[in-house]
Amino acid sequence: MELGDLEAEVLSSVKNLGEASGSEVLKELRKNKEIAYTTVTTTLDRLYKKGLLTRKETLGRGGVRYLYSSKHDAEIEGKIVEGAIGRLLSAFGSHAVSMIYEKLEEVPKSEVEKLKERVEGKGRRGGTL
Repeated sequence: MELGDLEAEVLSSVKNLGEASGSEVLKELRKNKEIAYTTVTTTLDRLYKKGLLTRKETLGRGGVRYLYSSKHDAEIEGKIVEGAIGRLLSAFGSHAVSMIYEKLEEVPKSEVEKLKERVEGKGRRGGTL
């Protein structure tokens, strides 16, 4: 499963908002760029179908509308990250690894410690991150 740039932006907006309608996500995204409402709602629907968002129906002024919220699924998220890293490594090789390490320096030390524990635990138990 892949996640495009716009999908990542929309997913991030929903996570930041907690629960949001298409128009609320649109308002959030329009702070940084011009984008059409139909583009946002189509992207929300795609993310829902990929299992990354949940949605519930509510009644609004125009009838039924959807409220979306983030669905934390570690397995799906892991597959998306694994695929993205795989594509980066395939395209850029060691340069991609170097950039990943540089970005890791921006991660707070407390998060790095948690990541180390998870990685070490995976090595001992054969579990997943």
